[in-house]
Amino acid sequence: MTDTPDGLDFGLFFFAAVGDAAADAYRLLLAGARRADELGFSFVSTPERHFHRFGGAFPNPAVTSAAVAAVTERMQIRVGSVVTPLHHPARVVEDFGVIDVISGGRAAISVGSGWNVNDFVLAPEAYEGRRERVVADIAAIRRAWADGTWTGPNPHGEEVTVDLYPRPVQRELPIWTTVSRSEETFRTAGRLGTNVLTHLENQDVDGLAEKITVYRKARAQAGFDQGRVTVMMHTYVAATTEAAHAVAAPALREYLLTAIDLEARAVRAGGSMSGGRRGRDFMGRDDARSRLAEFGVNRYLGGTSLIGSVDACTAVAERVRAAGADEIACLVDFVGDTDAVLAGLEHLDTVRRRVAAPRD
Repeated sequence: MTDTPDGLDFGLFFFAAVGDAAADAYRLLLAGARRADELGFSFVSTPERHFHRFGGAFPNPAVTSAAVAAVTERMQIRVGSVVTPLHHPARVVEDFGVIDVISGGRAAISVGSGWNVNDFVLAPEAYEGRRERVVADIAAIRRAWADGTWTGPNPHGEEVTVDLYPRPVQRELPIWTTVSRSEETFRTAGRLGTNVLTHLENQDVDGLAEKITVYRKARAQAGFDQGRVTVMMHTYVAATTEAAHAVAAPALREYLLTAIDLEARAVRAGGSMSGGRRGRDFMGRDDARSRLAEFGVNRYLGGTSLIGSVDACTAVAERVRAAGADEIACLVDFVGDTDAVLAGLEHLDTVRRRVAAPRD
């Protein structure tokens, strides 16, 4: 196990699967961000997703971040995550320089390599070397953010240096690396000196603790401080666990079915997920998808989410804190009812206040 942090911070994570109902997702995003800012949550995060209803309301996180910046005053405004192989690093610096200025120095990003082959219709040539590209992108973004310049060839083959505007408020852009369950990616994030954004989709809390140890050891060996580990968790807190499950379970089931459909399309497009032909056949069956979704719901309700009463969710959050995490990013908009989500934030705030307190 890693050393236990003194306290645990909480923020909101938005990743709706809404299809044509994007207007509802945006209303929930802005209302949730306002209320979380008032309550004292630490951050709000939106993703970059393309070409599918699962997350497809968020194709450009710079746009959603600007909207959040306009309705909040204190929270850090994050992206989870920018798929940097799809973008020029100088453009990333420009976009989030705008967010940093609008928000008074509250911009932050997590970067990822991307996994869905279909997303790379935007940059087909970037797919094969995307993991290596992310490492180079982190260095390039840091350098350009600090220097305010970019040097590269123009269309005539001439090497030119251009100035980047607007100049941000923060001298350094806080950067996270989005990590799934790969121990090596945790290690790489440590060597690079980035923070980590991860989740419990395909790992349990004990396995997470082991990977956090690997991450912090790599950071120390590279001469960095401990960094921050942020864990995304599906979240809906109610007065009782039964009440929370009654609202969240059916919403979560539909949400997971949408995610499974996205993965199935990636498999059909030639991705390596789920084991080739056998995986494609399995993912294409409705009964198999239903079983996968039901398994996911049971797993999340069994202790890898913050879905339940205040007491139940406090116990889960304490386990995450004991594993060495610094923050929980609460994915709230899988429940599409704005009133229900906002009411749940009040209960979540009680959890936050309990777990944010340093240990005696």
